[in-house]
Amino acid sequence: MLSKSIVDAANSPKRTLLVKLRHYGDVLLTTPLIDALHHYFPDIVVDVLVYRETLDMLCINPQVTQCFTIDRRWKKQSVLTQFEKEWQLLRMLRARRYDTLIHLTESWRGVMLARLLGAERRIAFAYPRRDSWCWRTSFTDLIPLPQQPTHNVALQLSVLTTWGIAPDVARFPLHLSVDKLAEKSLLEALRRADWQGEPYILVHPGARWFFKCWEDVSFAKVIDALTDRGLSVVVTGAPDAKERAMAENILSRVRGRNKVYTLVGALSLTELAAAIGKAKLFIGVDSAPMHMAAARQIPGVVLFGPSKVHEWSPWQAPITVLKASDWTTLPHPDEIDTNTQTRYLSAIPTSAVIEAVLEKL
Repeated sequence: MLSKSIVDAANSPKRTLLVKLRHYGDVLLTTPLIDALHHYFPDIVVDVLVYRETLDMLCINPQVTQCFTIDRRWKKQSVLTQFEKEWQLLRMLRARRYDTLIHLTESWRGVMLARLLGAERRIAFAYPRRDSWCWRTSFTDLIPLPQQPTHNVALQLSVLTTWGIAPDVARFPLHLSVDKLAEKSLLEALRRADWQGEPYILVHPGARWFFKCWEDVSFAKVIDALTDRGLSVVVTGAPDAKERAMAENILSRVRGRNKVYTLVGALSLTELAAAIGKAKLFIGVDSAPMHMAAARQIPGVVLFGPSKVHEWSPWQAPITVLKASDWTTLPHPDEIDTNTQTRYLSAIPTSAVIEAVLEKL
């Protein structure tokens, strides 16, 4: 494999579009690859294409030149309006004259971009479910998936093998930038919640899917264990109605409410990043805020259920992972109905979480 110093400049990518059409945490996990591209190719320009709602994960990243977005609400508009939006996006992307396209998911949109943008080098993964003539002929480089369990960040960094580079994955952490405006608005939100400026532990109990959530009563007991020791707790959550209801149920079971500040549904994504960055400790589950804590290098304790821990665990962060599989037998992650209301994390004892939290403190 080639080192940084002897990569052939003539074959180096100069203008690259990185496509990651997934959720918040998935988009944040692309930042080590963006960092590595700049490390090995210092003159590179990296643009990204993401879903509009995930834009805050990358929009103020200094290593990203331009962010392009797809609004999933386009599908709810007329066929003509959707076509106009798609055509406008394609024209903007073509005007950038990319020499390299890096497509990081199984989305068929990558095939369209590979065929229409004119990039000389088009990179994707050789997904078994995409083993078709159309997929194979759309990309110049198909990277085989690893045979052994591999973290998603390490998988994405394997893109560099296209240029003969074996990256040192340990040197590329997550990056999450927070601007001063978000920090200022966070402080205002905290003060409105009667926070007096003391250090706090941030608890984010919710997740996109409830099967990744712990029991409400268990979270309440952890919060009680913290406030009983004179510690302050900030509870955050998405504005989603189900997450609001879950947070309200947790808080209704908490004894020491005078040391608990609620910001559920009150923060933007960048404000949440600022809140996590100022926390003394993060407590949560397998969700985007967990990856945000890892990016901000905040110590924490996170709970995993039937998820692929080897693939989605906090990347290079001082975070303790507690797995429900250590206490019970769980279904395979690929067999989970994501709409189920079953909380598989309930097998994790409250005492184990409190012990892990106190060890971090």
